[in-house]
Amino acid sequence: MLFKLWYMYIFGVVDIVVEGFFVERFINICKAENIILWKLKIEKGTILKARISKSDFKAIRHVAKKTSCRVSLERKSGLPFVMNKYKKRKIFAIATIVIAIFCFMVTRFIWNIEIMGNNEISKEEILSDLVPYGIQEGKLKSKLDLEQIKNEIRLKRDDLAWIGIDIEGTNVKVTVVEAIDEPEIIDENTPCSIFADKAGVISKMVVRGGTARVNVGDTVSKGDLLVEGVMEGKYTEPRPVHSDADIYLMSTYEKERKEAFIQQNQERTGNVEKNVEIYMNNFKINFKKGVPKFENCDTIKTYKKVKLFSNYYIPIEIVNITNYELEKSFKTYTEEELTEKITNVLQKEFEEEVSISDGAQIDKTVIPTVEAEGVSVKVVYSVEEKIGTKDR
Repeated sequence: MLFKLWYMYIFGVVDIVVEGFFVERFINICKAENIILWKLKIEKGTILKARISKSDFKAIRHVAKKTSCRVSLERKSGLPFVMNKYKKRKIFAIATIVIAIFCFMVTRFIWNIEIMGNNEISKEEILSDLVPYGIQEGKLKSKLDLEQIKNEIRLKRDDLAWIGIDIEGTNVKVTVVEAIDEPEIIDENTPCSIFADKAGVISKMVVRGGTARVNVGDTVSKGDLLVEGVMEGKYTEPRPVHSDADIYLMSTYEKERKEAFIQQNQERTGNVEKNVEIYMNNFKINFKKGVPKFENCDTIKTYKKVKLFSNYYIPIEIVNITNYELEKSFKTYTEEELTEKITNVLQKEFEEEVSISDGAQIDKTVIPTVEAEGVSVKVVYSVEEKIGTKDR
């Protein structure tokens, strides 16, 4: 369908109206003589509307004569008609040639790089690894040895299990598979000890193998020996064994925050100002110069690279800028509302800052203190979780 549209545009098409009592015969004769009609539409049984190529338009004259039909031209479209309209304009012809050369030249370079499959490794880190090999925006793509680049990056990075690099148009698609760090498996017959991987107070212990070096209630630091891989007998010498134990640690975390009853907020008024910028490498075109008309606003920018087809990017980027006017307002919180607000903020901070293992038991105690101008909230988290790392 896309090829057909391009063909029609390049060679020109016309929309015709055929009037007469034998429009069906008109269609049949055209079909017999390989004259292609598009978008056929018959109205009132005597009017036919259709689209035909410019080259076939003259050929239908004798068909119209045979069928006693009258043919009229409704619309012309396509490159030949455009060129004919502007054939006396040298600037248009020159511009057409310049654009054609520009489109040809830019397709020889890389103008976009897609990174897929990365979770732990950042996109910026992968892009920086590609730069020494010539994979970056604005570089020629013809001189790249993709197989060599893939092999060298795989050898260079231990955290990549596989990397694929493909060039489609002016777009480079980089697909990575990250290596999974498998935990070291210690054979149950191999002697080992258990060490603390967190700091806190021992709350429960069940030792099935080895000798405990701490007791319930003891405070331990990260790296302390919990269970030694030896078995001590009353009448025998200590012998190395594989330690096996369930050890639970109680850790306490405190977070505190104070906020006022009356707080200033910023809300959108509904007034919006829009602007567009165009970047061509380091050159910028700003269609609306000057500062935003709003004294206080929230600015959102969206970036979109221009492409001719699905994978043919060109070095032009359109930036849509939207300024939302903000208005200052004041809100007065009640004691309960402010306590809940602060608690939610502290909860979010706790989840972002503290790493808790799966299955951990968490008790939360909220201690609000009402003051003259606001509320101070302390949240105490008591976390009981299973710990211990085996090491030989």
